[in-house]
Amino acid sequence: MFASPREADALRCALHIYTPVDSGFPRPLHPGLLVVQLAVLAAAEIGLFSLYGEPDASSHWATHLLVSLTTSFLMLLGGLLVTGAPRLRFLLVLVLGMHLFAAAPDLLFLAGVPHSRWMDLFLGHIVVHYLPGGVSSWVAIAVSACALYVAVVALWLRARRIELNSGMPPGVGLTGSAVIRPQFDPRLVPMASEENGHFAGADVVLVHGLGASAAFWRPVSHELAKRRVPAMTPDLLGFGRSSRLGTHFHLDDQAAAIIRLVAARDRGPVLLVAHSYGAAVAVVVASKRPDLISSLVLVEPAVFSDVDEARQRIGRRNWLADQAMKGSPIADWACGAMCLFRQPLTALAPRLTRRFTPSITPDIARGAVAHVWPAYRDALASLLHANPLPQWLASPSKPTTVIVGTDDQTVVAADVAALLGPAVRLERFPGTHALPFEYPIPLASLITKRWNQLERPRQ
Repeated sequence: MFASPREADALRCALHIYTPVDSGFPRPLHPGLLVVQLAVLAAAEIGLFSLYGEPDASSHWATHLLVSLTTSFLMLLGGLLVTGAPRLRFLLVLVLGMHLFAAAPDLLFLAGVPHSRWMDLFLGHIVVHYLPGGVSSWVAIAVSACALYVAVVALWLRARRIELNSGMPPGVGLTGSAVIRPQFDPRLVPMASEENGHFAGADVVLVHGLGASAAFWRPVSHELAKRRVPAMTPDLLGFGRSSRLGTHFHLDDQAAAIIRLVAARDRGPVLLVAHSYGAAVAVVVASKRPDLISSLVLVEPAVFSDVDEARQRIGRRNWLADQAMKGSPIADWACGAMCLFRQPLTALAPRLTRRFTPSITPDIARGAVAHVWPAYRDALASLLHANPLPQWLASPSKPTTVIVGTDDQTVVAADVAALLGPAVRLERFPGTHALPFEYPIPLASLITKRWNQLERPRQ
């Protein structure tokens, strides 16, 4: 979780002028590139100004230049809020491009095309001249847009500096409110969790999967409470109420947070129950700290016999995941935009899911959109490129029960069964990839049986 010297140096360079690189961390803008852009911009603006023949036509040039500046800074602001990183590499080229776009109707007019209201499509080419105050007002607006962008960038830098000084990699790429405020250090702040009932500690830990939260396990947790089985359900880093925890969200980061949560109980080994992607986290926990885990119950573990086929299968069911697996920047922009509008999406999610999937409860639907994009992206990458489940399922070092849904179209039951070693117990349920809320009572009964097998005194 500590930032490398390269990452720290990169962020310090970003205190000046910066631009994203493939690693996700900023680097300073090369002065030579800036000089070239200045030269091109100056030459082009002189050329544009000279095209206006009438003595008062320079106001048209100035107005459209100021509109272009305003638009450019608002576009940069939107890019920062949606992608979580400043982008200034081609700032002056952007300004020139916007000005040429805004002035296109004037160039058409010189070629004999009369002005019409449809030309307002070019950054309000006609209507912008009717603003009270004229050029003076546009100067104020352009300066305000620039000031707003600079202020947000300053907050972004402050947040990343706080993260860096606390020993975390800077949260470049975190969108939504994380753009202007730092993430908490998960080594100091425990992940959010729920406990069922008022039992002294938890002997069962329920771990959710990709695009979910602790709410996903709530129906099972309620059933366990009726059986007086103490259970704890955490929100993984970047998900649910833990969305402000951490800046990196790889399997090792998630496992380390679970280990800290379980170790803090100081009650002996727990039964670790996990769904889908959470199963991958669970086996990393069991591998790193076997003393904390008595046994595992893996519900529909996200493991695939053919990774290419898995990509196609997941892509058919989830457009965003499909774009992410392809490495498309569309995924970054789409999920970043969703983070910006998380509050209305959280309110809208229960209505949409109730319409298309009536069995999903409102709290589960809200939890499905309560995550940060890097956490979703890193989880998906872990399953496809660094999945620890095949090795564990072939030869587990702890007693392991696997539960599959016979109608699961995401994790095919036959694929999972083919990977199981002889020491693994296999249970089949006639359900989809949502067994924890489709069959909470049978699942709670099975978990209770495994819990009763824990060899330690109870309170």
